[in-house]
Amino acid sequence: MKKLNHAVSVAGTLGILLAGAVLALLPGCGSTTKTTTVYSSYIDTLNQMGIDKYIGLEPTGETTQTLGGAPWEVYYYDPSSPARCLHGAQYIVSLHRGDPDKVMLYLEGGGACWDYATCNSGMAKETANPAQIGGLLDTANAANPFSDYSIVYASYCDGSVWSGDNDVVFTDTTTGATQTTYFHGLANLSAAITLMKQNFVNPHYLVVAGSSAGGYGTFMGYFVTRTQYPFTALHVINDSGVGLFNPTQTTLFQHILTTWNIEKIIPPDCPQCNQQMSYLADWALNHDAEVNFGFFSYYNDVVIGSIFLQMNTNDFKNLLLNVTGEIHQDHPNRFQRYFVNGSMHTVLELPTYYTMQVSGTTLKQWTADEVTDTTDWKDTLQ
Repeated sequence: MKKLNHAVSVAGTLGILLAGAVLALLPGCGSTTKTTTVYSSYIDTLNQMGIDKYIGLEPTGETTQTLGGAPWEVYYYDPSSPARCLHGAQYIVSLHRGDPDKVMLYLEGGGACWDYATCNSGMAKETANPAQIGGLLDTANAANPFSDYSIVYASYCDGSVWSGDNDVVFTDTTTGATQTTYFHGLANLSAAITLMKQNFVNPHYLVVAGSSAGGYGTFMGYFVTRTQYPFTALHVINDSGVGLFNPTQTTLFQHILTTWNIEKIIPPDCPQCNQQMSYLADWALNHDAEVNFGFFSYYNDVVIGSIFLQMNTNDFKNLLLNVTGEIHQDHPNRFQRYFVNGSMHTVLELPTYYTMQVSGTTLKQWTADEVTDTTDWKDTLQ
């Protein structure tokens, strides 16, 4: 495993300090009264929020496996490590070596939970597994625009959409049974990003992608990745986890924030972020000129809209369009949507990643256009 050296770390630190003197001031969060901040202060803010607190976690075991016809390295973390699953099982990260100049962090999905009932009902994935291959992760498919990428596959098993940092003892209200639940999404994410940074120090192309809970996780995925790659252009592909919460269930949203202990990622200068996680993208775009966000969703996503948010189809579609429409209006060149009719859920790991088309633009081409920064990358609404 390639290790970071001291010179690289020092160079990165000096670069952040110098950036404050040379980068243009960027607008603050999206209220009518804009604030300005130097980019180096933005990185400092992420560090002060504790975003990078678990960087440095190391695996204790490694195997090599053939997955989807390609070689992968599978790394295992001791269950006593901060990187662990919802009920204490060992954590796993998989790595495929392609072009070291093109790197993708992929965040697996698998539900969410926030109390004894939801965390013991199968609503959240509880164990980690090696990479599941399909869609844009299929490096053996010549039609895949990411076939030559190096991929770090972060397995999901934390119940907190890659953001949690809390141990909670839940009690079954019926039987009185108790159970310790580990919302260790931030630590798990940091283990994967540590592995990525150790092996790919300075890639030219860097993508953070995720589906479902992994889509919700791309917000924290972006933040942690940005602390480790402060000057690399980042491309975020959010599949079916666009950060929405039911606006009529604000009490539940606040309960989830507290239970997962993720209030710290809600910037005080972005009050909208305390209502919808989607606005974290707006906040990031206001401060970071080298990131773009691509959001995919079905208009009537049954998993997010009906099951998770408990909204009817019209209300979910309106919320989806209104919130993301505001962000697109603020950042018309760096925030684009690919929204389609239907009630399905997720696409990046499926065969439909290659076949889906809206107004002559395939989804695979749309994602390729995003990461190559072409002017063909546009808002695409069916």
